[in-house]
Order: sequence, then structure tokens, then C-alpha cells
Amino acid sequence: MIQDIEIIKILWAFIILVLIVFLSLRIYLVVWWKRQSSSQKNIALKKVTVIFPCKGVDLNFEKNLDAIKHQTVEQYNIVAVVDHLDDPAVQILKKHNMEILVSDGGHSGSGKVGAIATALKKYQESDYFAILDSDTLVKPNWLQSLLGPLADKNIGASTTYPYYDPADRGNIWDYIKKTWGYLGINMMEFRLTRFVWGGSVAFRNDLIFPDNFEKFANSISDDSTITSICKERNLKIAYAHNTRPVVYTREDRKTFMEWSNRQIAISISHSKNAFYAGIGIYGIVILYVIALIPLSIFVWNLFLLGYIPWGMAIAINVSREKQNIMMVTIASIVLPFIYFINMITGVRSTHIEWRGKKYELKK
Repeated sequence: MIQDIEIIKILWAFIILVLIVFLSLRIYLVVWWKRQSSSQKNIALKKVTVIFPCKGVDLNFEKNLDAIKHQTVEQYNIVAVVDHLDDPAVQILKKHNMEILVSDGGHSGSGKVGAIATALKKYQESDYFAILDSDTLVKPNWLQSLLGPLADKNIGASTTYPYYDPADRGNIWDYIKKTWGYLGINMMEFRLTRFVWGGSVAFRNDLIFPDNFEKFANSISDDSTITSICKERNLKIAYAHNTRPVVYTREDRKTFMEWSNRQIAISISHSKNAFYAGIGIYGIVILYVIALIPLSIFVWNLFLLGYIPWGMAIAINVSREKQNIMMVTIASIVLPFIYFINMITGVRSTHIEWRGKKYELKK
């Protein structure tokens, strides 16, 4: 009996410790974010080139095109890059009087990286570059928000992260992707975990030219490569938190799992630490959540208080949602299990398939 009481005390102390750690981390994150969030400075803009890689016609494609053409920055050039002129996006691009460049295919990187590299090479005299994915809808302040932090020479790249919104009413997989994306936003808000999202990023010419062009052009992932270049040069990554790009989705289980597994596989291929951290964090979370069930039922119902950290994490996700709170709640509950599957699948992946092509991952 005494031994059972001692075990209960130990378990209870562990739960209290988890609560304290979780609350301390949340408070620290908020304070640190306020201190480290990038300020907007006036920047003397010279030549700015926005690269718009396209393959096929994404959801809301024309609306996305219109948004990038109407930015608050007065002088900038937009170039859309396609693999070939038979791409269905070409006719729409012509309709909007967009400059079109055909990818030269002269490097071993992925199709998207090759398209970006083609534009970089042609416009290498530009002072600043910005990249925007063709499935991303931006606000009028998007470009200015990305360029502002680059006035600081200690910042190598300026990025943001999208909200994934269902294009129609949406199903559970749309909301799982939406909630999955909240992890990216959380990571962006903390400088130590910040990374470049290739769908919306800006950088100065000297980040790529002359030393890093070949490294970039022969890579699979534009965002991971730009992130690694910044780290190698000891440059910070700025988070433009005052713009809110949106990617509209229409998902099912197959498309979502392929997408999420690919994201994690690419991250792990660049850093095994991403796997060790992810598998440790989400493995502990899953064990913790499952262990509380029998403890609450058969030992002491006060162990239910151990669910407070999980409940708070779900509440934070729900606070970002204004429409379908129930879907986001369900998605938040299952996400730790999905992340864990992503980690296991990602570390075992030797290649990824992306837009009809297969790419080998470097381990």
C-alpha cells in the first residue's frame, strides 16, 4: 500500500513537472517572439525580381496572379517560370500579361529549383529576389513585409508561412493539413526553430551570387537549401509576421499523407536532428497521453489534470480558427500520431515523388 502511494506521488510529481515546463515554454516563447520578431525598416529598393514558378493551374490561380501584381512596392519585376510552353498555366499567364521564362533544365535540382535557378541566372543583376509559389494568395503588403527586414545585413533571408484553408467546405483531411500547418507558424515565431518556407521568401543578391548558385541550382529543396546557406554564413532568418498568405487546399487521405511525409523526409535529409527531436517529442507526447487513461480510470481521477498541456495546445490551435472549430479540435487530437507516422516514414525514405518526378534524398 505504501509502495503504491509512493508511485502515485512520483507520477503526480511528473505531471506537475510537465505542466510547469509546458507553461514556462509558452510564456518564454511569447516573450522571446516579441524580442526576436523582425522589425520593419525602410529599405532603399533598387532592382527587385519576383520569381513565380508555375506547373499546372493551381486553385485560385488567377486570383493569386492578380494579388502579386498589386503590391505596395512601387518598382518590381515579376517573371513566371514554366517547364515548357505547353503548360496549361501559360495561356492564363499571357492573359495577365506576365513575363514567361522557360526553365533551361541545365541543373540536377528539382523541377521547381531548376525553374527558380533559371530566373536567378537571367536576372542575376537584381539587388533583391523574392519567390512566391503559384498556389499562394498574398496580401498587398506581402512584398514590402519581406523586403523590409533585409535592410539588416545580419539577416540572410526573410520568410513567412501560410495558413492552409479548405477551398470548399472542406473535409477532415483539409483541416488536418490546416492544423498541421500551425506547427510551421509556431516554429516561425521562435528564432531558434525558424526556417525558410520556399513558397514565400526574399533575399539579397549576395546570398546566392556568386558562391552559392551551383549549390542552390543542384538541390532538391529550395527552402531547405536557403536555410542551410543562412546557417553556414551565420545569418539570421526573419519572420514577416504581419502578412498572412493563404494556400487553398482540396485534400484527401492519400494526397495529405504524401505531402506531409514529403515535407518531413526533406527536413530529415538535411538534418537528422529533426528526426531525433521529432521522434522524441511526439513519442513522449503519445506515451504520456495514453498512460493518463488507465491512471485516471483505475488510480486517481485527478490524473485527468495531466491533460491540461494537451488541452492548451488544442486551444491554441482552435484560437486561430474562426469557422469550423470542431474539425480543428479533432485534427489537433490526432496530429501527434500523424507527426509520429511522418517521422517514421521520413527517416526510412530514400526518395520523394514530387509533381510526377522522383528525386533521391541525400542521407
